[in-house]
Amino acid sequence: MRVLATCLPGYGHFHPMVPLARALEAAGHEVAFATERRFCARVAAAGFRAVPAGIGPGKVLERALLLPDAAPDDTSRFGAQMFAAVAAPAKVPDLMAVVDDWRPELLLHDVTDFAGPLVAAGAGIPNMAHSLGPMFPLALFRHAAHLLALTPDSLFGDAYLDICPPSLQSPDLQRVQATVHALRPVPFDAVEGETLPPWVEELAPRPTVYVTLGTLDNDAPGVIEAAVAGLRDEPVNLIVTVGPNRDPGELGPQPAHVHVERYVPQSLLLPRCDVVVAHGGSGTTLAALALGLPLLLLPQGANQFENAERCAALGVGIRLLPEQVSAAAVRDGVRALFDEPGYRNRAKQLAAEIERMPSPEEVVPVLEGLAQH
Repeated sequence: MRVLATCLPGYGHFHPMVPLARALEAAGHEVAFATERRFCARVAAAGFRAVPAGIGPGKVLERALLLPDAAPDDTSRFGAQMFAAVAAPAKVPDLMAVVDDWRPELLLHDVTDFAGPLVAAGAGIPNMAHSLGPMFPLALFRHAAHLLALTPDSLFGDAYLDICPPSLQSPDLQRVQATVHALRPVPFDAVEGETLPPWVEELAPRPTVYVTLGTLDNDAPGVIEAAVAGLRDEPVNLIVTVGPNRDPGELGPQPAHVHVERYVPQSLLLPRCDVVVAHGGSGTTLAALALGLPLLLLPQGANQFENAERCAALGVGIRLLPEQVSAAAVRDGVRALFDEPGYRNRAKQLAAEIERMPSPEEVVPVLEGLAQH
């Protein structure tokens, strides 16, 4: 069976799809990814055939802001404008050409890559939406469906692969008509050549705190700086990633127990950590919770606020809204995560829930059955 996976060009869109894609290949199927040309290098480094299709996030944002009814202050509406009014139309012709040339029997699309269900419907091939974490607000899909003159449920294709543990999931999922299949989130973010820095093996025998704002929100003014200022004098190993577009030197000289890098594969680093300070992106949040790590969440945009709110409600972490972030607040939040065992205990309970979800290997027959049907 040939499976064409299509995703927007971003770590948080591609990485969650890799474990299932690898399970498909291990079962003897062919998998190719269609994504923006520059991002194809990362797809290839992960070991997959990569086919250029669509435009990059910079162009998507630029064009979305030029729309006559652009609504950057409305997260769901503007997300729909970017994904449905700009990204999908720009990608559909390229993706149609890939389908005509490669003739896949199944199309697997990241849940925000709306070119996928459009092309699959036109080509008459089954397609499934692969979630990226907790479901995005249903309002986003309603706005997107309106822009594409479709029904919201058609954007999910024939089925929805849900990598979010039930207790963390948004109640909006209950209103989706597509068949939902649970799929365990397996952390992946290390492609060929990406390893842990040598200094990781020399960390002092004390708790380790990891600070990250992901690869897109790391330039939020003063947020990483506040986290470092609040934690650099604590009795912990402090590991900070500032993202590929920032210079670690911007944070200035640091004591020996503080390590600042552009990027470190979280899947390799998190097993060595005790607490995670993050933006609330789905990938980082699920990866930490899969290991039972409590979280201090500093949401900056998109669905991060919803993710942080649900984590706080479950008691697996603490949320600081942008106006609440300060060095003292970050320090006090991390201290609470260490001092109050309830956070870690509940995070471990959620890790057990994630472990009970079907593995990618167990979900492969679901895709095979859909393609055969």
